[in-house]
Amino acid sequence: MYDILIKNAMIVDGSGAAPFAGDVAIQDGLIKAVAQGIKDEAKTVYDAAGAYLTPGFIDIHRHSDAFVFREGFGEIQLRQGITTTINGNCGLSIVPCPANQREDILRYLKPIMGRLPDGIQFDSFSSYLTEVGKTRLPLNFGMHIGNGTLRAAAKGFEAGKRLSASELAIVHKYLKDAIDNGAFGLSMGIVYVPENMYDVEGFIEALEPIRGGDIPIVTHIRGEGDLLLSSLKEVIQIAKALNVPLHVSHFKSVGKLNWGGKLQEAIALLDAERAAGMRITCDVYPWTAGSTQLVQVLPPELLEGGLAKTTERLRDPQKRAECRAILEKPQTYFENQLYLIGWENIMVTSVQTEAGQKYVGKRMTEIAQMQGKDPYEAAFDLLADENFDVSMVNFIVCDEDIETILRYPHSCIISDSIYPDGGKPHPRQYGTFPKILQQYVKEKSVLTIEQAVYKFTGKPAEIMKIAGKGLIKEGFDADVAVFDLADIRCNADYIEPAKLATGFRYVFVNGQLANDHDSFVNTGCGKVLRRNIR
Repeated sequence: MYDILIKNAMIVDGSGAAPFAGDVAIQDGLIKAVAQGIKDEAKTVYDAAGAYLTPGFIDIHRHSDAFVFREGFGEIQLRQGITTTINGNCGLSIVPCPANQREDILRYLKPIMGRLPDGIQFDSFSSYLTEVGKTRLPLNFGMHIGNGTLRAAAKGFEAGKRLSASELAIVHKYLKDAIDNGAFGLSMGIVYVPENMYDVEGFIEALEPIRGGDIPIVTHIRGEGDLLLSSLKEVIQIAKALNVPLHVSHFKSVGKLNWGGKLQEAIALLDAERAAGMRITCDVYPWTAGSTQLVQVLPPELLEGGLAKTTERLRDPQKRAECRAILEKPQTYFENQLYLIGWENIMVTSVQTEAGQKYVGKRMTEIAQMQGKDPYEAAFDLLADENFDVSMVNFIVCDEDIETILRYPHSCIISDSIYPDGGKPHPRQYGTFPKILQQYVKEKSVLTIEQAVYKFTGKPAEIMKIAGKGLIKEGFDADVAVFDLADIRCNADYIEPAKLATGFRYVFVNGQLANDHDSFVNTGCGKVLRRNIR
């Protein structure tokens, strides 16, 4: 007798193959049979008539490194069909976090992943996953190791293209610990301090332990607008030198002048490298706005030495003037995103002081008008007054480019969800996967249902080598979503972002029902996942 039998489904198996009618039997958390008209008895039978049955969705780009320890973790994901997430992205993993750098690292990461609850102690990748394993996980949870945090653990936020021998030893120790304990990738965020201080040789030196292996570099590149092509060439050079796969995070072309043509050049570059034998893929989120820390608009030299020194510089009128002069012009040594999009396209989404709450949901131009200042002065004051704990949504790309990347055969879908404390979250945290189904499959036919599901499931599992996930196949883990496409709704938008998705009849995690007709059930049956380990 099976534990569960799901009958009369239209199965989209995650491989990219066309849907087919059938039943799925589940036993001991695994898919035991996939066939038409299964006659064997089961303890529980679900009727999926009129619905698709797919693998549980896999989001390989979230930033819930700290939120995993918080009350309420998991409901947002399971309400949109996500059963597995990979965290520690953009070089900004919460580990390593040694005692001597812990305060600075957690302070710097707080606008991205929120507050770490008191009493959670770890320093290395392995000790972090041990702590995660003690929680009641509602879904599966894996991690990358972040290159920016590796550097911060060894050198803090001090400048320097190369590490000393002792600093390299620290980086290599923590990196080897992550490799040995199941990190899915080495994530990079070259646009962010302190990682943006490396040159190519410095990256290669620091990442020597991954040489020749199958752990991919998963990278937020140095620039995604004017510097898009040179930034892609930089990470391609690094990955080639180390002989590892390359995965480009949230592939896009930023700034109106770069839309269309620049993206096509970037795709041609990726295709040329693939044709030459390089293992290179990418991912995309279906939103015209991104989200990160407001401090990231500042030039890198202003951030050297950590946030305390940056505060001093922002309080200095001469340094402010110098910073403004840099930001008012296009630059070649860093991606001046502010010049590409303007203050009018930056919305403040979270602050921490009571006095600053009135600015949440406002564009920087609106905040400047409220204060009777120009946007530069308003932004500099806000950052200093809020101790840099300010998150933003930045409107940067166009729908046409999103559709181009969605159609690209070597892309998969991500949310890039961040978890700042309070304020307005980005709607991608709540509705990315339903938005694809509703807007790009049902309404616009940019993707077929089998193409979308492949980019949600089989493709990310293949790229990250997530064992037993991503397919409706005998012997695979019973992570399963059941839904009628007509019912799927992304209810979140930029005005009301914290609205849960609706339309999933059932979502199972490792064979246990975790979402029943839009009702979240924390079964605690999620697992800590490790690369190449079932």
